[in-house]
Amino acid sequence: MLKIGANLKRIRQEHKLTQRDIGTVLGIDRSAYTFYETNNTNPSLETIAKLADIYDVTVGYLLGVEENHPELKKRSEELAVAESNPSPLAYLKKDEQLLLMSYRILSDEQKEKAIELIRTGLVEK
Repeated sequence: MLKIGANLKRIRQEHKLTQRDIGTVLGIDRSAYTFYETNNTNPSLETIAKLADIYDVTVGYLLGVEENHPELKKRSEELAVAESNPSPLAYLKKDEQLLLMSYRILSDEQKEKAIELIRTGLVEK
């Protein structure tokens, strides 16, 4: 059984998100997501890939097999620089952040449909 719960919890907290926030983005209940963090249930490979996209990390990082990977060191250095400069996302409301995170895990086709839906809604105003 995979033991990625601690990694999921740590990275979620680093992003200042709640279990409910991530559950919403994934389209699952908060309690279902809690099972991932407590290692009671393993997320599917598809869900792990979505989580990696949401957090902008590799699947290997979430699985705990790439802790010292050069890309992670680079990302860590980028995060240190970013921490000294407020993130553009920090100024967004929570629902706006969740919308952007949800968009990241859509397929290209779904992204096109979402953009078209938004454009249509703006034209109708």
